[in-house]
Parts: sequence; C-alpha cells; structure tokens
Amino acid sequence: MDQYYYSSATGQTYSDYQMQALFGINVETTAVEILNLNGFYPVEPSAPDFDLKLYDTVSSWSIVPIAGGEGAQLSWTPVAKPLPEAKTNGSIEAKQQADAATANTLTANYLSSDVLASVASQDPVDRPAQLQAVLDETVAISDALGANLTAIDDATNVDTIDSILRHSSGTFVSGRGGAGPLDMQPSYFTVLDNLPPGIGEPELEIYIPGTDTVIPYDGGLPEPYKFDSAGNCYNSGDYRTVIRVAATGQVLTTVYPAEGPAVPIEWTYNPTIPSYGGGGGSSHSAY
Repeated sequence: MDQYYYSSATGQTYSDYQMQALFGINVETTAVEILNLNGFYPVEPSAPDFDLKLYDTVSSWSIVPIAGGEGAQLSWTPVAKPLPEAKTNGSIEAKQQADAATANTLTANYLSSDVLASVASQDPVDRPAQLQAVLDETVAISDALGANLTAIDDATNVDTIDSILRHSSGTFVSGRGGAGPLDMQPSYFTVLDNLPPGIGEPELEIYIPGTDTVIPYDGGLPEPYKFDSAGNCYNSGDYRTVIRVAATGQVLTTVYPAEGPAVPIEWTYNPTIPSYGGGGGSSHSAY
C-alpha cells in the first residue's frame, strides 16, 4: 500500500511522488521529525468501525504519535441515516445474516439445502433424530429472523436497528443486599460487546422500572464499581433491572440481580422490558 502524507497547511494528502514534485521533499531520506517540522505527517490507516449501511460518516484529521515523530489519522464519526433507509438496509442485513447462519449450519452437518428440504417434507414421526435436530436449528434461525424483522420495523431510531444486527451483549456484575434486599449492590460491567457506535460503560445507566429510579454512571465510585443505588431502589418482588443508553433511553436488556454479593450476570440484547413478573432478558437472535 502506498504511503501518503497529510499537510496541516492544506488539509490534503500527498503521495511519495507528489511530495517530491510539489515540495521537493524526498520522503525516503527525510526523517519523520523533519517532515513534522514542515507540517507533513505520515498517514496512519484507519476505517470506520460502524455499519455504513446504517450510518453516514463525518471524518476529521487527528495528529497521533508514531515511531520517530507524529502521524495523521482520520477519526470517523457516525451520523445516522434517515430511519426509513436504515430500516430497509437493516432488514436486508438481517436476511443476509440468517442466510449465512443457515448455510453454516448445513455445512457443519454436511448437508445441502435440497436434503434439508427433503427432510422437512417428511412426516415428523419418520424423520431421523439427527436430521430433526438440524431442522430445528434452521427453524430457530428462521424464527429469530422473523423477530428481528419485526423489531427493525418497529424501531424508532437507528441505534436500535444497529443493536439488533450487532447482537449487543455483555456481563453485568450486580446483586442485592447491603442496605437490605431492596438495595442494588454497587455494580459494574466486565464485558460490553457490539454496542452502538460511541457507546461504552460511561454512556450507560441502570433503570429500575418498579420504582421509576435511574441509577447513573458514577466514575467517582471505588474501583471497579460504577453504579450504586445508594439505598433501596426496588419494590419487594420486582427486581427488574434495565440496562439502557443514558442519552437516548434505548433499552439494551433487562436482568434480575439475586440477593447476595454482586455476581456476573450475562445478558443479550432485548429492547422489551418484561412486565412485572415476566422473564429475564434475552436476545432477538439465535445466530
């Protein structure tokens, strides 16, 4: 890959040849620190880490340290596409993911789609157990696709669509106790995977629907804790604990901390808060 050089004076990038032809600088014999003194910075590769079918990009140059001096690197900021466009693109991506998951299942079991179709046409009582298991896997993928398409169609913002497609997940360390069984223990995240662009632990909050209580991120708590109810926050018997994005209120999932010390609780994306007495959060996706 050709090396390019960013000019802080012009805001443009130049190839090795252009550096020599336009500025008389032989980059092969010129140290990085000398290039820097002349306002030129070797370009470090970078790329958006978000879904370009859901977000447009705004980029800006940043000066970053490199061996021998400083280089330049583009920083990428996502800008949500119009919601109807994102829904269309998201639905296509969900179908592509389901197709890929089905193909992987068939490949792993050394089967073809024709064989699977033949199995599906058999009377269930006549199907070999091993093939029934594969069929069950593909049905689960199909069911998950249907749920994903419905959720995408119902989405009110692009980040929600992104979470569905990314299969956001994580581990929340929490429990109940301390001041009593209605108190949330000081809590924190150990794992956060595939969250919407720009979202990490500091951008999250905990919402307790039973008492309409919001527990914000608190970077001043003793490590590793980041969320503390500082007293009772639950109604007795209603321990729904919602993980959501603070700025938008986007629900990521609902968990149920048990009474006792804080312990890891694994979660997967589910934007629907269960009704009081309902089950725990789970992912829309089975693949």
